[in-house]
Amino acid sequence: MIDLPARTRRISGTRLLDLCEARGARSLVDPFMGLPMHLNTLKRHGIAVHGGDLLEWFVRAGDGLVVNDFTILRDTEVAELVEMLPGRIYPTDLFRAWEGVFFTEEQCRYLGVWHANVHGLRSDGQTGLAIVGLWHVLCHWLLKAGHPDELVDVPPSELAWHYIRETERWVVGNGRRNTIRKADFQATIGAVKTDVVYMNPPRRSGARRIDPRIWMWEAWWQGDPYLNVERLFRDTVFGAASNDDASHDRAVGEVLAVAKHAPHVIIQTSARDAARYERVLSEHRKHIEHIIFDEDEQYLIGAH
Repeated sequence: MIDLPARTRRISGTRLLDLCEARGARSLVDPFMGLPMHLNTLKRHGIAVHGGDLLEWFVRAGDGLVVNDFTILRDTEVAELVEMLPGRIYPTDLFRAWEGVFFTEEQCRYLGVWHANVHGLRSDGQTGLAIVGLWHVLCHWLLKAGHPDELVDVPPSELAWHYIRETERWVVGNGRRNTIRKADFQATIGAVKTDVVYMNPPRRSGARRIDPRIWMWEAWWQGDPYLNVERLFRDTVFGAASNDDASHDRAVGEVLAVAKHAPHVIIQTSARDAARYERVLSEHRKHIEHIIFDEDEQYLIGAH
């Protein structure tokens, strides 16, 4: 069994939509997007969205949720995805290292099957949707391991079918160009011109505190159950050098400096960090609004 954090990094797409519409913003970039459900929400309401991240499964998910305007996984394609195909040899032992630690023998076998089938899909859009659907299977399994009496037992293929078919409702076009890239914040912000640069800065030592479900799914996508995602962040702006408040604030300032051409910057924060971020933001923006919804969801909005 694995300990799951009581609170995870949450971004409200509808809240961002309200903030953008109140300022007449029609485009937004998030250089630290994570799982881009919030960008999908903005896209569905006609806002051009752009995102970037260093974890490849986030980028692949963005291909399905953000870049993709029309491709879905149909019933026959889902059926071929969730089970072994006749005549094909599968790496059923690929995730055996997780057996008895995180998952059952059957679950590990299916993780190997799905890994092979997803990598064989014909389009980036389908691949992204499958990754998001199967991500929910992973979360379901880990939640059930911690609370076995609260969730019913569902065969892996049926559970995967359910969650993958759910992804169809997120596929929509908005008549705008929407992009996702695997890149650092400088490349992501520099590649597009938007009305808003949005950021939800990772906490200090963010790579070490990453939700285990996130690194586990990157390991699944890469086919390496021993993958250590900390190395991906070590040399980034929020890497090892930002483990103290002063260094972390300088890292936020670096991002704000790159975002200098955007009319608005939105920083999502909490009561704990709002004063620090407001002080950093004041060095780059003349006008600052502090919008408070609750202790854990606050926004600093900077304008020239």
